[in-house]
Amino acid sequence: MQNLFGKIAKLVTVALIAAFGFGLAGGPAQADEASIKYRQSVMKALGGHMGALASLVKGQIDAKSHLPGHANAVAAIGAAAKDIFPKGSDAGAETAALPVIWEKPDEFAKAVTAFETASAQFAGVAGGGDMQVIAAAFGDLGKSCGGCHQTYRKKN
Repeated sequence: MQNLFGKIAKLVTVALIAAFGFGLAGGPAQADEASIKYRQSVMKALGGHMGALASLVKGQIDAKSHLPGHANAVAAIGAAAKDIFPKGSDAGAETAALPVIWEKPDEFAKAVTAFETASAQFAGVAGGGDMQVIAAAFGDLGKSCGGCHQTYRKKN
């Protein structure tokens, strides 16, 4: 009888280890997929704000009072951008992010820093009312976006 309990205990132990192991194996893949979906949501939000800003800066929409809100949102995304490409989030779901992001992280970090700086500078002038200054800063912001997209994003 004791031998039977020993065998059952071993089976339960093996089953628990296997279940725990499979749970861990699924954890990172799910986390990576969640990281990708989060990044995609953040980038989609960034695109929305940039589109709205372009309409305002070009004078297509007469709502200049909205400039600071969109600019501050872009600056917040600029500050967060360095955190939305964690190692391992280059697999698991369809993504436009190229592997070079993780293969050359120092170079990518420079591009992200340029975006963070340009977005903060744009936010600093967006409420000032001088459309020439705002337009110039928006142009710099756009160049910083292109600096990432040209090298680190799949072409559509």
